[in-house]
Amino acid sequence: MADYPIGGGLTLLTALEKNGKFAEFLQTRMTQALETQDPTELHYLLAQLDDFHSYMWRYYKKLASDRPERMNPGV
Repeated sequence: MADYPIGGGLTLLTALEKNGKFAEFLQTRMTQALETQDPTELHYLLAQLDDFHSYMWRYYKKLASDRPERMNPGV
């Protein structure tokens, strides 16, 4: 899990890096957790997914306040 930093700044590069690292993390850990049917490992992965979800929502809210002109659904 050292490759996937929890939290972090709300910047485009941080968000892009976090997406890549999280994808790599899930490819290895999620497959293993599902194949071994390990509830503890799956619980841990769900907690990491929740953290990632929270981070992306914080980034979205920052963009929404920084760039309200882009909030028009018709764009």
